Amino acid sequence: MEKFGNNLTPKPEVKKSEKLTREDVIKKLEKNENLENYNLADLDLSGLNFEGKSFRGSDLRGVTLYNDSLKEGTSIKNADFTDTVIADLGPEVIFASVNAEGAKFGFTENLSARRKRLKNSGQAPEAADSGGLFNFIGSAGNFRKTKWLNADFGGGSGYEAIFPDADLSESEIVGCDLNQIDFSKTKIDNIKIIDPITLSGMKIAASQIETIVKSIYLTNKEAQTEFLKIIKEKGSRKALEDFFEIIIVEIK
Repeated sequence: MEKFGNNLTPKPEVKKSEKLTREDVIKKLEKNENLENYNLADLDLSGLNFEGKSFRGSDLRGVTLYNDSLKEGTSIKNADFTDTVIADLGPEVIFASVNAEGAKFGFTENLSARRKRLKNSGQAPEAADSGGLFNFIGSAGNFRKTKWLNADFGGGSGYEAIFPDADLSESEIVGCDLNQIDFSKTKIDNIKIIDPITLSGMKIAASQIETIVKSIYLTNKEAQTEFLKIIKEKGSRKALEDFFEIIIVEIK
């Protein structure tokens, strides 16, 4: 599998866009407007209803959708977060306890192509061009049936996306870098992982072995055939450990 280091850590820079306040956001929601291409950085948007809204192109660094006084998590059900700016090495993006069922995350640009382009440019990427989900906090969120495309989850950076006690069941993760991501305490029933950049160091519980084996699909026929061959010859656990370098842990 293709592996990349962390030399593409994003800088906290982004092109200027109109800065909104929480009150501005509420007014737009009242008008049934989307929230595309705005600067929403560092806003507390917890408790608002963003069901079906599009945030495409907006800066969400430091945004929080969590408030421990709320009885229910913020609704972003079926919302579109494609090409939003989330990656940061400063404030976290708090999506804890959200209802994100059916939402979309990630980027339209192929992650491998992005990295090749950035490498050829000789410049480290700005936050808006990192393809990253660094500092994404998804603890205890409902992420069922979500879609994640061409995203770097930041594993091994110290600022990785986290999903403890979250539900990612029936989600699709396509063309993403899942290096060192920890799914051992995440519900991942019937998840689909298609053409991952890498799964090296990804951590899962022993009880999730068969779930992950069934979830992985490689469009490269030779690689898929080799993976299936190892499963047949060595079993599911060894296939995940040997072919993808996945770490399997015992959860008591």
